[in-house]
Amino acid sequence: MKSVMRWPLLLAGFTLALPAAAADIKKPGSYPKRPITIIVCYGKGGGSDQAVAALQGPASKIMGIKVNKINKPGGGGVSCLPDFMQAPADGYTILQHADSLVAKYVQGAHDLHPTKTLSPVVISNVAPTALFVKSGDARFYEGGKPSWDKVVAYAKSNAGKMQVSNINVPMELVTMSKVEDHFGIKVKQILFDKPAQRYGAVIGGKLDLLMEQPGDVIKHVQAGKLAPVLAVWPDRFKVFPDAKATGKDYGLKWDPLLRIRGLWVKKDTPQEIKDYLDKVFKAAYDSAEHQAFLKRKSLDIVNSYYGAKDTAKILNDTVATYAKIFKESGQQLRKDMQ
Repeated sequence: MKSVMRWPLLLAGFTLALPAAAADIKKPGSYPKRPITIIVCYGKGGGSDQAVAALQGPASKIMGIKVNKINKPGGGGVSCLPDFMQAPADGYTILQHADSLVAKYVQGAHDLHPTKTLSPVVISNVAPTALFVKSGDARFYEGGKPSWDKVVAYAKSNAGKMQVSNINVPMELVTMSKVEDHFGIKVKQILFDKPAQRYGAVIGGKLDLLMEQPGDVIKHVQAGKLAPVLAVWPDRFKVFPDAKATGKDYGLKWDPLLRIRGLWVKKDTPQEIKDYLDKVFKAAYDSAEHQAFLKRKSLDIVNSYYGAKDTAKILNDTVATYAKIFKESGQQLRKDMQ
């Protein structure tokens, strides 16, 4: 199984727009004249929820209206879609989703093409993946530090018994499968929709490993509840310099799939509203408040911002990536892609 998307190169290939001056962003007519709602397709406290919360304040100040957030988790990010699609295409209801929107489309779990049925507004988060253990778990420590070699040894001596706390998102599942194949281990993945359950299962000692993006659980690491043990990335993360990397330390030659989080509106939304939202969320992203959030959550590991045009290209490339991965691995693929 090989990814056709070269993320480090792809992400470096786009040019960023100059910071938008909030005062220069002109409203299209009377829009917006009432509060805007962002539908978050995952539970409270997780990465998607945090990403929207960080943009709410700056965006509200720029637009002069309140930006609300509602969480509609379930179905691995699919249960939220009917509510969004029932809303008018007027820019007052915005969808916040992740790369799973793309992967689930390729699998045929829904029929919303990320650039043909929907219009992307922005990507505001791009994050690589890591594996974590409970801090102090003696099974996975060596010399007082978490050791991926100890994790692998434990998994091999307890074949099929190691349990990984994960989410029913193709990117995460494919990534864990790649790790299993490379290290010759077999694990059992326990899937949760709610972040608190996912993290708590490892912190509480019920499960062995957690797969997650560093920024989503950085507070638990800083609190001494979780410890990073492997970076699924070509190099070690600066924020976790002691955690070995799949590429540099273990020779895994693979372009990792990344968690991307962004905003969408319905395709029929007036173009002037789309253009306005593009500028608003660029300004919100650039705000001091939001930049502090990115730094605090270690979301500056790779570039995390792409405007509407670049986002569309990334999403179309991601559709092709997942189609190739699923076809090669014999996974479910929507009929018109088979």
